[in-house]
Amino acid sequence: MSFSHSVFTYGTLQITEVMKLVTGLDLPSLPARLNGYQCLKIKNRTYPGIIKNPSQSIDGILYKEVGDHALVLLDQFEDVLYERCLVDILDETQQAFVYVIKDEYKDRLADEPWSLDEFKLKYLNKYLRDINSW
Repeated sequence: MSFSHSVFTYGTLQITEVMKLVTGLDLPSLPARLNGYQCLKIKNRTYPGIIKNPSQSIDGILYKEVGDHALVLLDQFEDVLYERCLVDILDETQQAFVYVIKDEYKDRLADEPWSLDEFKLKYLNKYLRDINSW
């Protein structure tokens, strides 16, 4: 029996093409906001990480109907820097999983915010090629 989950994405997985390459699925999605977290660049990486910060919030994409197998694929896709946590999503009555930087790796975060627009402009094409090759 497969359960259906929700996953809040704030980085490269907001891009539906990336999510489809990782999971093999076209998942229903909607814009969402996560309060109490901050999204930052990871040093020497093109993708971001998030940490708790009560004064911040993050806009992202909430994917619905994520099955158990897709969740396993997402766990495998995410770097060792992350842990999957259950959080409350603003304007949603349910909780969702999100990948948060583990405490022991917080020193790898830069002091500057990550930008989806900058990522799309500078790195997306190479990133999609890299995903296709693994």
